[in-house]
Amino acid sequence: MTNPKLHSLSQWRQTQSLISKANKVLNDPVMQQMLRVLESELPTNQSLPMTGTDTNAFVYAYGCEVGYRNFLAKLRAMAQPLPKEGDIVSSFDENNDNE
Repeated sequence: MTNPKLHSLSQWRQTQSLISKANKVLNDPVMQQMLRVLESELPTNQSLPMTGTDTNAFVYAYGCEVGYRNFLAKLRAMAQPLPKEGDIVSSFDENNDNE
């Protein structure tokens, strides 16, 4: 199942067999429950201490939150193919004006 040539999420999302396997894993009821538990454990669900917390602690907590949410999003993205790029069509419609 592993492919040593894969080095990025975009490469994974271009390989239909891996997307299908990831989809099967993510749709498993146990995995669904595990994801719900992980979502309930978001860093922002844990309070910082009322005293002794400085600005750096809030910045650090925010960084943890962003990383945590990014991980969960990338995990789910492994079960989705990359969107197809469509052709860009020139249009001189008035709605295209950026005013």
